[in-house]
Amino acid sequence: MSAFDPTTPAGLCGILATIGLAAWPLLRTRCAMLALQLGALALLSLHYALLGVTTAAIVNALGTLQLVACLAFGTHPRLRYLGYGLAGLMVAASIVTWQGMISLLSTGGNVVIAFGRLQTKADRMRLLVLAGTPFWILHDLLIESPVVLADALSLLVGIGALVWRNGGTRSPAQQT
Repeated sequence: MSAFDPTTPAGLCGILATIGLAAWPLLRTRCAMLALQLGALALLSLHYALLGVTTAAIVNALGTLQLVACLAFGTHPRLRYLGYGLAGLMVAASIVTWQGMISLLSTGGNVVIAFGRLQTKADRMRLLVLAGTPFWILHDLLIESPVVLADALSLLVGIGALVWRNGGTRSPAQQT
């Protein structure tokens, strides 16, 4: 399958996106996490488009736009309106490009992740973005994408980073 073949454009995009997806939870600051996610998500959107997984390609493209806005606006309050609007567009895109369960999983995961990116504290952002990852694990298993490895690794690394940074005693909601 071309999703696993590094000699095809889809495979190469998937592999490069995998590196960024697996590494972002290790970064400390919100800005650094968002910047790495931006590159990974742009490649991921192209990966899905080349595989013909339309909903995932579109919701990830909208996620890329949200990342650009997050980086441009920082923590400005107007970012929330734009972020919520893009989450609504993700749902609309899913309805228009409906591909069954894979559309439900990609949109559900990206909407949770989109709300995570609107958080101003790094640990809260990390927690919500990681909460969207199980949707993507199931999605990528269904379409047999190698990105499923990055999804699982990202979830494990992210949970480990949260536990390590919080000393295993305080939740991100308790951070001041």
